[in-house]
Amino acid sequence: KKIGEGTYGVVYKGKNKKTGELVAMKKIRLVSDDEGVPSTAIREISLLKELRHPNIVSLEDVMMEEQRLYIIFEFLSMDLKKILG
Repeated sequence: KKIGEGTYGVVYKGKNKKTGELVAMKKIRLVSDDEGVPSTAIREISLLKELRHPNIVSLEDVMMEEQRLYIIFEFLSMDLKKILG
């Protein structure tokens, strides 16, 4: 189920097949081999790998499949936009 969309990708609600836990999957389409992974995605992954705080979403996994990069996060029922809106 699609739950959000941004400049670089679409976020879907999914389920971890091993644990059964809900996750948020950000799918980033890689336009061409020449460009590689967008620098914004590399920054996001690098920062979230280091950050551990109850108020910051947890990075669960990163996967590459064909021309797509998937960033897997813990699933949260609310996001900052909904809270502030």
